[in-house]
Amino acid sequence: MSYISIVLCGGFARRMWPLTKNRPKQLLPVAGQPMLIYTLEKLVQLDGLDRIYLSINSAFEEHFREFLKGYRPKVEIEIVVEPTRSEEEKLGAIGGLNFVLERVGRDKPAIVVGGDNLFEFPIKRPVEIYERWGDDVIALYDLRDRERAKLYGVVEVDDEGRIVNFVEKPEDPPSTLVATAFYIFSPGTLKDIKVYLEEGGKRDALGHFIEWLIRRKVVRAYRVEGEWFDIGSFESLSAAERYFARPTD
Repeated sequence: MSYISIVLCGGFARRMWPLTKNRPKQLLPVAGQPMLIYTLEKLVQLDGLDRIYLSINSAFEEHFREFLKGYRPKVEIEIVVEPTRSEEEKLGAIGGLNFVLERVGRDKPAIVVGGDNLFEFPIKRPVEIYERWGDDVIALYDLRDRERAKLYGVVEVDDEGRIVNFVEKPEDPPSTLVATAFYIFSPGTLKDIKVYLEEGGKRDALGHFIEWLIRRKVVRAYRVEGEWFDIGSFESLSAAERYFARPTD
């Protein structure tokens, strides 16, 4: 089976100014290399991946083009530029994803990843779940902390690995399982994104779309193996730096 991957890098990361005022968060260094490389290196290990699309904003276009000049993975990478130059103009995660799909098509399953999420698990694990069942897949991480879970999309899973509840940033989390920014969507679901937006769905967080989606079809869970870092603050950036810079002997 062949796939495309869409890596979402369209945000402006105001919470991390001044570090991200004049350069994209996804290109901040973690243990000596841009954090985006960690995600790309995981993706290119997947047999059957045809192309990677980087969804970026126009303000940081040259930064990403310069980055790609010095990075030569075995899978072709193409940039898709959103016509946005500020936080006020941004399309949001689901709006940006739809912008890419309008240009590249919706005929192949897509692995959608946040460019500021660092993870250790092999891509083939959630892909195996997708290919076994034919259902969409979301990678989940157990924070083991209900207070921290309030900051994320919180998930409940049944005994057969199906997602039965999804709540975006709840006041009272029903579990400590949270959605990472890693999704495998079928071609049918890629078409559903357009329907969701036409119905007036929120464009910002993908979690709002997932809430809509699980009421209409089966979505399966993959529980993350190893560590996961959502780089949305100085603290999480420092934690990732410590982890990836550690001696591995």
